[in-house]
Amino acid sequence: MPGFIDLVKVLFRNYYRSADLSEVSDLQGREFGFQFFDREGMIRHLGFRGEDELRRFLISNVPSHVYYSTAVYSDPTKQDMDAKGWLGADLVFDIDGDHLPTQNCQGIELMTLECLSDAVEEVNKLLDSLVEDFGFSDSELKIYFSGHRGFHVHIESKEVRDLTDDERREIIDYLLLRGFSIEHLIRGNVVLIDTRLRGIGGRIASVIHEVDPSLLDSLISASGRGRVGKQLIKKLSTLNPVISERLSIHVDEVVTIDVHRLIRMPNSLHGKTGLRVIKVSPSDLEKGAEYIIDKAIQFRKGSLTIRLTRKLPVRRVLGEDVVGDEGSIIKVPTYLGIYLVVNNWGEPVD
Repeated sequence: MPGFIDLVKVLFRNYYRSADLSEVSDLQGREFGFQFFDREGMIRHLGFRGEDELRRFLISNVPSHVYYSTAVYSDPTKQDMDAKGWLGADLVFDIDGDHLPTQNCQGIELMTLECLSDAVEEVNKLLDSLVEDFGFSDSELKIYFSGHRGFHVHIESKEVRDLTDDERREIIDYLLLRGFSIEHLIRGNVVLIDTRLRGIGGRIASVIHEVDPSLLDSLISASGRGRVGKQLIKKLSTLNPVISERLSIHVDEVVTIDVHRLIRMPNSLHGKTGLRVIKVSPSDLEKGAEYIIDKAIQFRKGSLTIRLTRKLPVRRVLGEDVVGDEGSIIKVPTYLGIYLVVNNWGEPVD
């Protein structure tokens, strides 16, 4: 498939000639890593003095994947991590459809709107928690579509950059509701569970109301009298698994905890899909998965003729209807042809 890869590289090279690289803050202090179409492994520990130098590298080498460090260093080009001079790291969260325990995402090879919709729902849960529970402002949260089946949320404020890996692990434990017990929110006459509350207490109250409204009524009544009995607490505790399942946020904990992590560069192209890693807003998330994919599509011009090598498990791929069985020869938009061939669903026809 050399000819096809050459075509993809031309498209990627042309994109990088004018791509917006300004989304990378503190560019000179970031370590960069790259994967390529025609060689195995990753090249990392690279640094650039500015956008122009980075752009020249992208145009000359045409990587399939572009990553940069969540950390900022005094010298990001040092091979030894300790010698880089760690100056702090952004707080980053990764929500990947591959890791979501939903029927739409489990065991699905193809990128589907249904799985991405589940990831949208998950990232909205994360945003609510970061704002309501942790007190971050909307303006501090940068949300990026990963170019495949998930999203990244970056926080770059000075308040988070010095957090240690152990402190970041505590944040993850909270988001995953690790070791959660409803008793933690009931202390004597103080009950932090009420639908009128913002944050975790309000969300827990909503789950209790959905499962057993009378149980929430009993809790509110007992709280008002200043007496929450052991029997009521015991009944409430039976809901711990349900609450954990519904309210835990499925983030990739390693990405957040690792203060030397590399993550996809904003406005780079994803080598497995040809889609852009784009910044999205909460209103974009409300418009849904299909809108986000449409916004991320880059190569709209032209078409490719391919032969399907496998029967597709879904009819609609990247917002386009694909009709055909294994062996069918079909003509599709360029961006869709790239996706199907790179992911071994089809092969180019000369």
